[in-house]
Amino acid sequence: MHKFQHKINITYRDILILDLTGEGILRGEELKKFHWRCCLSNTLSAALKAMKRCHFHLAIALISTTNLQRVLHSINALNEEQDSLIWVAISVDSTLDNDQLASCLPRYFIDYHHLPIDWERLNYTLGHAYGIARLKKTSQPQINNTSHENLLLGNTSLINTLRANIAKVAKADEAVFISGETGTGKGLCAHLIHSQSNRRKGPFITINCGALPTSLINSELFGHEKGAFTGADKQYIGHIERADNGTLFLDEIGDLSLESQVHLLQFLEDHIIERLGGTRTITINCRIIFASHVNLECAIEEGRFREDLYYRINILHLHAPSLREHKEDITLLANEYLHQFSPSHKRYTLIPEAIEAILEYEWPGNVRELKNRIHRAVIMAESEQLSEKDLGIKVVNYPSDENGIVNLAQHRVEIDTERLLDAIKRNGHNISAAARELNISRTTFYRLIKKCKIKL
Repeated sequence: MHKFQHKINITYRDILILDLTGEGILRGEELKKFHWRCCLSNTLSAALKAMKRCHFHLAIALISTTNLQRVLHSINALNEEQDSLIWVAISVDSTLDNDQLASCLPRYFIDYHHLPIDWERLNYTLGHAYGIARLKKTSQPQINNTSHENLLLGNTSLINTLRANIAKVAKADEAVFISGETGTGKGLCAHLIHSQSNRRKGPFITINCGALPTSLINSELFGHEKGAFTGADKQYIGHIERADNGTLFLDEIGDLSLESQVHLLQFLEDHIIERLGGTRTITINCRIIFASHVNLECAIEEGRFREDLYYRINILHLHAPSLREHKEDITLLANEYLHQFSPSHKRYTLIPEAIEAILEYEWPGNVRELKNRIHRAVIMAESEQLSEKDLGIKVVNYPSDENGIVNLAQHRVEIDTERLLDAIKRNGHNISAAARELNISRTTFYRLIKKCKIKL
């Protein structure tokens, strides 16, 4: 009787692991049994060398409070080498808060896990992401969508003017102030300025001033030394220092405390910082782009913003128009987002009533709200023909006086009130979660609650 031995050919899938924590938490042995061949890189240069030796479809990044911005900078650099690479995050720090995660996860990662790692669940995520990455590489429409996400879409004169002004200010190396309502694309404008500037190969570092407690903002901006204060168990490199030879984007500058405004003004004058608890001065070469939905001139009159800082940052001023100001672009934007979010085997369209509704709606959340509503509709709709109900749009009639004159201010309050109440209800009266859903800070959320006279 003959015995046959069958040789099983196991195909290993390559995966890049970017671990800048220095703690060796993920060595790859645990993933080997799932047929993953891991390439561990502890530095950006090591990861770049690995990418020259092997074509990766998938990568894992270990993130923490102290290394998050450095990781994101490294990911940007690696994505320039291979734009089809898909990332999964593993949070190794329990202090990494939801605001930090919310600001980076949608842009950089397809999913994230935390310690202790559930290896079965992680393997499932990696397998799913690996399949998407291979499709992304071979699908030309997907490549076009990715490039479109970095474009300022619109054909109206307002958008054409903004696009031209971005190109002009990008060539300069002065501070830029971008004003505009929440959701108008101020962050996109900042990215475009950086990508078209001479600093485009340097880091692009973002910090939302309204998302951080006043007690932490100076540490986040300037960094601190070990032992600088209770809980400072290691040295921390601040956002300004990380932006050296690149661009620092300070979003919601109007929410910055007066004390922090003084320190920031001093840095703008001499470009020198000193970490909290440190004695050594550090010269930083970075360009700063500021943004705020708050009217800073009104904030100056109310004593909430320094006049000298305002004139220092307002050297080059761009205004991101509200969606209400270029409604002619709404249909173009809606169709673009439908194209982005529709799976390859389906083609979603808007019925005429839905198009009429999006043109009548005032869009208090602007382009961001339009994008989010289209995304939710594609996920939740039971038909490929999307209605105004799928979009969750309820057009409110303009309140007017006896002469038929529309009270637009009151109309905005009614829309904001409806949006806030809906977000609060959907999130079980969790204000932090509701603020994250609307992509605004808790400070801004509470300010709107007060303006709309909502009782919690």
